[in-house]
Amino acid sequence: MPLTKASTILFALFVFTATGCQNPNAHPLSNTGDAVARSQPACQKADFIWNNKIAPSLYGTELPALTAPGIWDALRLAMPGFTVKSLTTEGDELEPGRRKLVHAFGAEARLRFVANRAVASGYTGIFQSGAECVIGRLSVATKPTGTRSVPGLALKFFIDGNHPSVNLHIMNSIDGQDGNNFFEKTFSNIIPPAASFATRLVAGFFEKAAIRFGAKDPDPGHLTVEHLAAIKTDGSKVAAPRAPYQLLFKPRPAASARFKGATVKDDFRIKLADFPVGEVLYDVYALDKGETAEQGKLLGQLVLNSKIVASRYGDEKLYFQHNMER
Repeated sequence: MPLTKASTILFALFVFTATGCQNPNAHPLSNTGDAVARSQPACQKADFIWNNKIAPSLYGTELPALTAPGIWDALRLAMPGFTVKSLTTEGDELEPGRRKLVHAFGAEARLRFVANRAVASGYTGIFQSGAECVIGRLSVATKPTGTRSVPGLALKFFIDGNHPSVNLHIMNSIDGQDGNNFFEKTFSNIIPPAASFATRLVAGFFEKAAIRFGAKDPDPGHLTVEHLAAIKTDGSKVAAPRAPYQLLFKPRPAASARFKGATVKDDFRIKLADFPVGEVLYDVYALDKGETAEQGKLLGQLVLNSKIVASRYGDEKLYFQHNMER
């Protein structure tokens, strides 16, 4: 891939799914700090964000145009000090003055993770129990073209009591995919290395930030999932966490079929709005270290608990922390 403005920002699609800077001309929502009271039950926290933040800020019939970030914003994302905050900041809302750049446009849904007990029993925490109250954000890293798009998914698992949410970021590739079918490829927490010179360069900046953070594995294409095994949704901590090494989110055929033949003229947010409540979006597979994709075990399913909607709050304020194990 040649060194272009578009390729320069592609790396950020995986590392900064919910952080960064958005168009300074946008009219921001008010800064309210953390979106939920930490002492509430998990599902009340999800209810609060959905009913009091997302629902009142739905776009309606006119969606904001999809745009691409500028090169100077991408360079800001490469600054180690800026990057470290995406790994250390907890909460459900972006900090005041910090806006999204990449993955600035997307759509939100209420979801549940239904665990397959036969496999999930081999792990702990959320992997074992599943989760009834999840908010997910389906987004694209930058403006799609006639030939390529860069889809990704961020998940927020709410926890009872005085505990912050735990989050997960997954996608297929930092360099994007051919075509505009959001459900064309399998998503994962571990993705291939950057292919272009520009994305490799930015990956090096993030690796330096991860080292400063103290990450056990500073590989920018490897986001760990141990945090999901270390706590249950009722807030109790796990003494001896057991987590998969890798997760594979394989799109269900019905989901992929809804995007069949999609072109750059088809706004992915509009197509997502047609998905019915109760549809299974992904089969989730677990791999232990050293296993191949063919050896993946069905860990569970990600199911829609609501319609998929686009909102200003989701684009401008909803935050998903990145996790790298120390």
